[in-house]
Amino acid sequence: MSLEVNITKKLAHFTLKVSFRTENECLGLLGASGCGKSITLKCIAGIVQPDSGFIVINGCTVFDSERKINLPPQKRRTGFLFQQYALFPTMTVRENVEIVLRHLKKTQRKQSTDEILEKLRLQEFSRQKPSQLSGGQQQRVAMARMLVSSPEIIMLDEPFSALDSFLRLAVETELAEILAAFSGTILFVSHNRDEIYRLCQRMLVLQNGTIAALGTTSELFRNPETLATARLIGIKNIAPAFPVGNRKINVPDWGIILETNQNIPDGTNYVAIRAHHIREAQPNETVNCFDFNVSRKQNEPFRIQEILTLTPESCQNNESGQNNGTSQTNKTGQTKTPLIRFISGTQDPFFSSQEVHLIRRLCIPPSHLLLLKNEQ
Repeated sequence: MSLEVNITKKLAHFTLKVSFRTENECLGLLGASGCGKSITLKCIAGIVQPDSGFIVINGCTVFDSERKINLPPQKRRTGFLFQQYALFPTMTVRENVEIVLRHLKKTQRKQSTDEILEKLRLQEFSRQKPSQLSGGQQQRVAMARMLVSSPEIIMLDEPFSALDSFLRLAVETELAEILAAFSGTILFVSHNRDEIYRLCQRMLVLQNGTIAALGTTSELFRNPETLATARLIGIKNIAPAFPVGNRKINVPDWGIILETNQNIPDGTNYVAIRAHHIREAQPNETVNCFDFNVSRKQNEPFRIQEILTLTPESCQNNESGQNNGTSQTNKTGQTKTPLIRFISGTQDPFFSSQEVHLIRRLCIPPSHLLLLKNEQ
């Protein structure tokens, strides 16, 4: 089952403008709150009408502004799982599922409902009302109601937002099994990068109503390319930068010049390094190696976090050519934006988190340095 979307919709703070195509996969829509993720789903479902463009579901045009086509939601063959599930509180589980089958005969309604309740392991709860169910059970009921009408595509809008954190993993595991059994296209909206990474083969990054990135999930996590994507996938160390050669880039906020392992693409104006990629420098290693003050160390359950600032001595050595390079705009030995480093608790002796002013010789590996563009 395929989906093609090319629409615009003027909203209060920006204009939604998205264009993408997907087929028989789980496509994640990742973005901050209010960036246009949910409104995109509502346009596809027919709940909200775009200002212009077209939407084609499995070869059937359900919206086209030029041709004056705008099919109602019930004719679009889409399934929509809302954030709060939208179950009817006075109806039983069975009644909540059957309500979407009102156009069928009673025997057909019963057969279809029985099949989906059994498939989603809800038979024993069929006479109960939503208030008598756990959050995970309520979600399964909402999924049953969505799937019983045999949609060609299904759309999930923040499906775990209503759940307590301790329930999310168990419910996500159940949902993953349901999604794996669905043969059509799935749109999965979330602002949680981990959910997108685990459940979606491809992802689309939205920023203020426009697509900042679109590609396979694994590739976008490995090489985000844009500032918006890097921030949304949780990279801790990001700073403005500008090239000072084909393979050197100045990072004023960190007070250093860094070497890259590739020619710097045109338009690069930010750099990033993941916190767990900053490592101890090897003996005699010099490329992108600097002395850092560890101004704060914080113990977490399974890792240690270090807050790093460049030492004044390191800046002076860099300026005199004894190191890899230094910022041409920040020669005071003060790092404007500290870096964050994560290390496993098993790799460092236990110490008080209040201990400060430790000095470490650390490396920012060129192979892990990310070169970004801010296209907004």
